[in-house]
Amino acid sequence: MVDYRKRKLRKYQNDFTIKFAQIMSEKLPEWKKIQNEKRWSLCSIKSLLTYFGVSLLGYVPGKREYNYDLQFHFYASIVIFIIAVIVNIDNTNKRYQNTIKSTLFPKLVKVFGDEIYYLNEHAGSLIYDLGEKYIKKMNLDDYLTELDTRNFIIDNADFENSQLYDHIITSRTGDDRFYGKYNDIKFVINETDFGWNSNDKHNTYHSMFKGVAMKFFLNKEIKNRVLITSKSIFNKIPKEFEKVNIEYNKFNEKYDVYVNDNGDTSGSGQIEARYLLNTAFLERFMQLHISFSVPKIQCSIYGTNMLIMLSTNKDLFEMNHLFGRIDDTNQYKHLFEEFASVLFLIDILNLSSKTKL
Repeated sequence: MVDYRKRKLRKYQNDFTIKFAQIMSEKLPEWKKIQNEKRWSLCSIKSLLTYFGVSLLGYVPGKREYNYDLQFHFYASIVIFIIAVIVNIDNTNKRYQNTIKSTLFPKLVKVFGDEIYYLNEHAGSLIYDLGEKYIKKMNLDDYLTELDTRNFIIDNADFENSQLYDHIITSRTGDDRFYGKYNDIKFVINETDFGWNSNDKHNTYHSMFKGVAMKFFLNKEIKNRVLITSKSIFNKIPKEFEKVNIEYNKFNEKYDVYVNDNGDTSGSGQIEARYLLNTAFLERFMQLHISFSVPKIQCSIYGTNMLIMLSTNKDLFEMNHLFGRIDDTNQYKHLFEEFASVLFLIDILNLSSKTKL
């Protein structure tokens, strides 16, 4: 199995390198033009006026300021000016990266299969930013067509019904999304950030999750919900669940497992959970955690769905900065490893099996 994966990975690496070279030969001049335009926009008349206009806030006296200190306000305006420049650079860089990713990634992921797609959830701002005519000039028709694909999404209801979270989601943002079918398994992988707002006077936001959410459509039905979560002193047995004792010490040291038997006193939930969480699955689950190097992992399995939540503050699938080189191969080697980790997830978990995990 290891040799098979190594051979498969080498094939993907070779195909990825060839595809990358082809795309660069076609798109690099257009991308460099976009990069230069974005760079120059940082010092355009509009940007300069914005910087100076915002910096004037530094001269506004405070409510309880009785002795106006000109020197203090001068330095305050300089700090505000610098912050305005940094914010503009950050926002411009994000739009630039989204533009390049939205034209590069949809082509690169085809290396892993014709039924795999990429979608950046900021595509609406991309269209607004570049303009419809420029979109057509860059031959983004295929990408725009994929925006209409709505069958591969992770709804808020998926998170709320997973029984991993205690609150209704009131705020959510998304970023990169991969979706499609691999080894006859439908999947969605989505960078997302969501939380809830309390009803206090400040409408305080409480983060519930930030990281990568993965949903897989299984080929078999699980009758009793199974929850897996990284071990923590804050873990407690969820209501109407019972703990499953896994006979694998290495796994027990890192994770807690719970099952809901739906009121069945025959112990069928425990039996199904132990059958589901066999040694092969446990090894693959732990390997998944290691591959992504995240501090916390959670999983909810029920019906024909498996939801895996990888908590991390790291932005995956990122590219070089606006001031970096577009054709820097090092950044794309890193991207390949991230793509491969995501798509080999199905192989690691052996989700294509119709009889067992």
